[in-house]
Amino acid sequence: MRDASSPPTKVLMVEDNPGDARLVQVLLAEVGGFDIAWKQDMREAGDWLADNSPDAVLLDLSLPDSHGVATIDAMRRIGPDLPVIVFTGLSDEAVGMAAVKRGCQDYLVKGQGDGQLIARTIAYAVERKSIERERAQSAERMKRVLLQTVKAVSLTLEMRDPYTAGHQRRVAQLATAIGERLGFDPDRLEGLHTGALIHDLGKINVPSDFLSRPGKLSDAAFGVIKSHPDVGAEIVDGIDFPWPVSTMIRQHHERLDGSGYPDGLRGDAIILEARILAVADVVEAISSHRPYRPSLGLDAALKEIQSKSGSHYDPAVVEACLGVIHDNGNAVFRDDHDLPLVT
Repeated sequence: MRDASSPPTKVLMVEDNPGDARLVQVLLAEVGGFDIAWKQDMREAGDWLADNSPDAVLLDLSLPDSHGVATIDAMRRIGPDLPVIVFTGLSDEAVGMAAVKRGCQDYLVKGQGDGQLIARTIAYAVERKSIERERAQSAERMKRVLLQTVKAVSLTLEMRDPYTAGHQRRVAQLATAIGERLGFDPDRLEGLHTGALIHDLGKINVPSDFLSRPGKLSDAAFGVIKSHPDVGAEIVDGIDFPWPVSTMIRQHHERLDGSGYPDGLRGDAIILEARILAVADVVEAISSHRPYRPSLGLDAALKEIQSKSGSHYDPAVVEACLGVIHDNGNAVFRDDHDLPLVT
């Protein structure tokens, strides 16, 4: 039972048939609690939505300026977060399924049901959309906590290894810029950035002396360092990231010709994110100071990836990296808060 003191439910009805529109208005007026705005085509609906926010939309699929499922797509563009109920004279299960797949909350056939049915359908659509929004907000909050934890772990690793402080952050910045140039969407960029921020997580298992030693390491010590991709992947393997972070970490030292480690993977067996990390990692490492040598400079880093493009490194990734460096120079190694697409 609707609370009489609650505000009316605002409904946008997009319907080109005046008779059908009037019938819905009468039926819902009998039920009570609805404020209906009637528009006869998508243009009128778009103009009205520019200044108004309805609780739900009743959408006919046969309009003067739109027809069929394309009408749903048009409504999604102008009101992406609105609960939409398809309201049509066509009783076709395939159309109903197509409507649901496109995000519509329900499907009503004209002439089937009374005002109570229409009212219940609208109420259900509004409630269902509300639950969807709450779930999305909850998931977003959880993702923010997860990313904040990732950044904290990254900073912890830097504190443990001050000689390479900032390495993971700089690799993350360059890798994300490369991914953006390769056409990654914002969500995939966020995943790439996250994996890059902790790509050396496994070094937590490496003695600090090995990491900061200025001289040449023994084969045994270098073998311990080479275990870090495997160790890092194992650490995060149980975390339900929405991206292949564990695989990125495990594969970031793999090379196209199979000469990398830990698994000696070749070609497309290495995911694209890991191929990007491989290039960003070596460019940052060569152009930065290390305990065992001074910085060799950005030019030397670019010569390295160019000389091994196609053998060690993905040619498309190398080309994208060269373009990023050409456009930005050292400025690409900027702080996290300056990154435009990852928050």
